[in-house]
Amino acid sequence: MTQWSEINPRERPGGLQAAVRRQSRPGEYRYTFVHDELEIDDPALDASGRFFASPREYGFVIRGFEGGKTAWARDFANGTMLVVNPDAQSHVLSPKGRARILFIGQDGAVLQDTGAVGRPEQRVPELATVRLTLTATVDLNGLSQEAARAQLIRLVDRAVLSAQSAPGDGVRVLDHAFDSAAVVSGETPGTSNTDFSQLLDL
Repeated sequence: MTQWSEINPRERPGGLQAAVRRQSRPGEYRYTFVHDELEIDDPALDASGRFFASPREYGFVIRGFEGGKTAWARDFANGTMLVVNPDAQSHVLSPKGRARILFIGQDGAVLQDTGAVGRPEQRVPELATVRLTLTATVDLNGLSQEAARAQLIRLVDRAVLSAQSAPGDGVRVLDHAFDSAAVVSGETPGTSNTDFSQLLDL
């Protein structure tokens, strides 16, 4: 890991703003700060986050580091934010490429390095549509046949939704919907056959 030791260390002044650690996606965090009432996480972009800007506009200055490296730097109460080129060697940035943003803790530990964050591998899902027909015989227990139909639909719906979040190597349900549901009167008094089709769109 690249070490960031300043050639000319300076004493950190008091009353500095603290950078805030925000979760950008599951397992990934970025340090941000407030400038002109806007939260900034990339000092190489303007406030809209669309156009190139100099970190100087956010109070960053150029500093030299061991190994001949230079960086735009700004101190915060809980560390120092650095803005460098993608190779992490120079403060010279280009509008054609994203800058590399680092946050160095007060103990010198690298707490953030956007250049070290790899993009997750994109897997192309294999999709299939599965149609299930379910026939259930139920005891109405004083309820109407329509209530029994609605209750069964809720039970199946809950089971599918719980399977979506359950860990495992099996198939993953992406979406599901009920195609149709009908009540068929049973031959035995006090019982009912519920016959409905469930469409699972995977």
